[in-house]
This record gives sequence, C-alpha cells and structure tokens, in this order.
Amino acid sequence: MEAPRGSGLREARQDRGWTQEEAAEQLARLAWVRFGERVGVNADMIAKWERGDKNPSPRYRELLCLLYGATSEYLGIARLTKNKTSSSPLAASPAVTEQGLVDALGGAAAILDQLGSAGGILQPRMFEAWKDDLMKRRVALKLMGIMPTLTALPSVAESARRSRSGKPTPDNVRDLDYLADRYQTLYHCTAPGALMTPVVAHLSTLGDLLRESPAPAERQRLLVNRARVATLAGRLAFFDLHDPMGARAYYSLALEAAREAGDHLQAVAALAHVAFIPAAEHGFSAALDYLHGAEEHLRSTPCGLIKSWLAAVESEMHTNAGNPTAALHALDRARDTLVIPGLTLELGWFDYYDATRLAGFAGYATLRAGRYDDARTELSGALGTLARSAVKQRAVFLADLATVELHDGNLDHACGIAIDAAHQLHQAGYATGAGRLREFRAALDPWKTTSPVRVLDEQLAALN
Repeated sequence: MEAPRGSGLREARQDRGWTQEEAAEQLARLAWVRFGERVGVNADMIAKWERGDKNPSPRYRELLCLLYGATSEYLGIARLTKNKTSSSPLAASPAVTEQGLVDALGGAAAILDQLGSAGGILQPRMFEAWKDDLMKRRVALKLMGIMPTLTALPSVAESARRSRSGKPTPDNVRDLDYLADRYQTLYHCTAPGALMTPVVAHLSTLGDLLRESPAPAERQRLLVNRARVATLAGRLAFFDLHDPMGARAYYSLALEAAREAGDHLQAVAALAHVAFIPAAEHGFSAALDYLHGAEEHLRSTPCGLIKSWLAAVESEMHTNAGNPTAALHALDRARDTLVIPGLTLELGWFDYYDATRLAGFAGYATLRAGRYDDARTELSGALGTLARSAVKQRAVFLADLATVELHDGNLDHACGIAIDAAHQLHQAGYATGAGRLREFRAALDPWKTTSPVRVLDEQLAALN
C-alpha cells in the first residue's frame, strides 16, 4: 500500500523532535539564509503539507529538502507530472538528525538580523557559506559512521549563479567596514559557529569585489578589510572551533592582503596569530620564529601596544614550553613597553589586548611558575576590570583562578569558580576556555566522587 503523500515529511519532522510550529520556524530561517526572504510559513501550512492536503510550491520543496537533507520523493512532496516525477538536487537519504546543522542555520539567520541593513551585501554568499559548513559537518559524520549517505546540495554552477556580489562602490565598501566592526564586537560573546557563517560570506564577498578591478583607493580599503576579517576568521577557527588547518589558511589570506595594502600592523597581527598553531603542537621554536617575523614588520610602524602584545604572547609560549624564567622576563618587557609614551596608536580593530589582558597573561605565567599568590592577584585584578561582554576571556581567567584555589586546598570554592567559567562558555563556545577547564578537571580526579566535582561534571557535560 502506498504511503500517503507528505508522510515522509511528517516522519522527518518527528525524527528531530520538532513541533509543526518549530518546523515552520526552521524553514523560515533557512529561507532567510538561502534567499534573503521573509516567508509566511506557519504550523498550519506544515500540517497541510504533511497530510497531503496541499503540495508545497517549488521554492518550498527546495527548502524542505535542504532542511531535512532528503529528496522530495523521500519526503513525499514530489510534484507529479504526466510522464515523470520531478527530482530534487539531493540524493536519496534518510533525514539527518545532527542538531549542530540546525543550530548553525538558526545562528546564521540570527546574526544576519543583528547586522542590519549593511548585512544585505552578504546575502548572495550567506547560503554558500552555511552550505560549506554543513557539508564539512556531514563529511565528518560519515567518517564517524553516523550518517550512511552524504546528501548533495545545489551544484557549483547554481551557487555561482546566485552568488554575485555586484561591483564595488563607496557605499558597499563602507558597509563592509561597518560589518567588520560588528563582527569584532560579536566575537567576544557570540557562538563561534554562528558568527563564522557571515564572516566567511564576508570574505567571499570581498573576493568578488576585488575581482571587479576597483579603483586604487577602494582596492586599498578592501584589502585592509580583508586582512582584518581574515584574521578574525583565523581566530574563530583556531581558538574557538579547534580547526588549526582552517586557521592557517585564513591567517595566510590576511597576511597576503595586509602586505599588498602596505598595512604592517595587520601583517604583525596575522603572523603573530600563526605562532599559536605550532605552539599548540609543542613546536615552540617555530612559534618564536613567527613572533620574530612579526617584530620585523613592527619596525616599519612602531606601536607600543602591539609590541607589548607580542611580548605577552611570547610569555605564553615560554610558559607552555616549561621555561618560566623566560616567560617572566617576557612579561616584564610587555609591562615596560605598554607604558612607553608616544608609541600607542589608536587601533579600533585591535581589541583583544590591553592592560587587563596582560594581567591575564601574567596570571597564567605565574600560575604555571608556582607563584600562586601572584597568580591570584593578577587574575582577580583582571576579572575585576574585564568587560562583562568578554565572556570567552572571562572563562579562561576563571579556569586559571580555579586552579589557584585548588592548589590552596579550597575545593568547594575552586569548583564554584570553574562552574562560573562553564556558564560563560554556555553563552559562547570557546575551545581555548574549554581546554583550560579540562585541565582543571583532570586535577580533580582524586576528589571525583565529592559533591562539588559531581556538580561541575554536570556543567561540563552540557558543553559537549
């Protein structure tokens, strides 16, 4: 007996645990990312499609197939013609239940809303960026044996046809500068997977505009913008999403753009960020080489703030290499350089380092050097002056402070601080912060059956 039309649609929704209203909300989000359109889909429309009372229009069929990762035939919504059944661009497969794909979609749509009218320039590239992320996740699921069949998405030719960003104008160049400022603000308190979609769309849009042979002045601004946003993408990939290969590619793009634009400070930022990649694999010599290369660029445009940051980063490299003496010497240089008069430039894009962040570097270095009283002083001071919106950095400082308290035998207080750190990470995921918390939790193993540790474990489990 043939299944009623729309029955697969109902099963796909129920597999995800969605109500018909929730399915309508998800479809509306996808329409916004895919087409930049506000659609009037509601629970009643979903119900009619599922009962077979009404067949979705071609655009809604495409959206439903994308949302559920299945063909229109599987969902029971294929349009019947006299000779054949139309096929969707998706290969036949069961519905995909990986929640991260849905979260990324909803997050991307929400970020696009926050960007306001200037975000309209990203619309031709937004879906492509989300689609690329979706496919990467599905490849990972297939490799892990979770997903039996990869689904295909609209072809490259189709994406290219819909992904034209127009020609560079003073207005859209200005919009792109505004958007770079918005990403910078959102970075400190936004889920990285959600923010990465518009950031990647932004970089693709810049590529489109640069290929249109803009006037020299506009090209210069576009290149500086590319350097800035590509560095942010690298930070998202490395520090937030634990993707060092992706980070290296973004930093390379940033460095190329900065060099062509003659922006030595952006080049310094890109090179110094690359240093974290080999350092994470204990390649400390290579990491220091990148820092020295960054210092060479700094000779062309002296800046005390960035020079201090390089010394602070060097202190972290020495700390992780097990060389506390060199780490503390680097911290002294960072402090001395930060207060040199006349060398501090106004850099709107350089918002990830200041006296508060330096105190955080010092807290980490003194903690690992066994100077716990100094570490408590530095970390408590940093937490007292850190902006409340900087939830990612707060999580790192809290995890380090929890380690100090544990060393002094304050188990309950240490776990309470770590729980606060976990709450921060619930607001905005951050691989670096999660790593510090895992190190702290490993030190708690002797007390793993105690109530404070069990409560912490519940919070940490929610991060996974």
